[in-house]
Amino acid sequence: MLKPSIKTLSFSILAAAIAAFCYPDCAFSQSRVTGYQTVSRDVATNSAVDVEVYPGRATAIDYSSTDEAIAYVLIADPSKVVFSTDAPMASSRAKTVFLRPIQALNFPGATTTTITNLSIKTVDSKGKQRLYNFNIVPANKKPEHLGIRITPLSPKMSPTLNLARGRTPTASDVEKGLLIAIQKGYTAANDPVVYSVRQFLALVRNQNLSVVDAAARAGVDLSVIVELGKIALEEPRVPVGIRQ
Repeated sequence: MLKPSIKTLSFSILAAAIAAFCYPDCAFSQSRVTGYQTVSRDVATNSAVDVEVYPGRATAIDYSSTDEAIAYVLIADPSKVVFSTDAPMASSRAKTVFLRPIQALNFPGATTTTITNLSIKTVDSKGKQRLYNFNIVPANKKPEHLGIRITPLSPKMSPTLNLARGRTPTASDVEKGLLIAIQKGYTAANDPVVYSVRQFLALVRNQNLSVVDAAARAGVDLSVIVELGKIALEEPRVPVGIRQ
């Protein structure tokens, strides 16, 4: 059994990681609007990423963290969603696409669907082109994200995932650690990070993504995942009913 002081330190690190993840991206911890869902460029170019749109709100897909400029945008079914960019695409300075749902229009001869796809082609500073595909998902609920932020891959973004003796956290470790953190009051059950961690668990289990890719898709900081894994290793027994 580890000393309480060591446990306290681990929980303090978790709290700091959660705070760093939540703020300033979300103004209130009670809200599920957790800032931007970060998605790595590698994930975004190799799979269709869901992007939710909400009535009366604009949802952003942002490339400001990359050296890419938006060159072309296509919405397969434009009858329910319109888009705009922060600069003319011909200027090679467009970095963000804004999506807004509208009342359905009728285009003669066009087909419609509930969930349509959005294609974005970009060009980086070296002239390399990339094609991104997104599923535009209409949502009638409280917003959970402001949009998607595409991030580049770089050595600086490769975090240390080791828990002990080279062991990396599994989905079971993270789930166990999350339950302990909630039960012991280290984080509230309705905290936005808890929701993001549950999204992370669903992606790992249902889409067979790696820990790094699932964390990026769910918009949860990897330091939170690691600390939850450490909490799980420190507790020998956990009550039944982990999944919620």
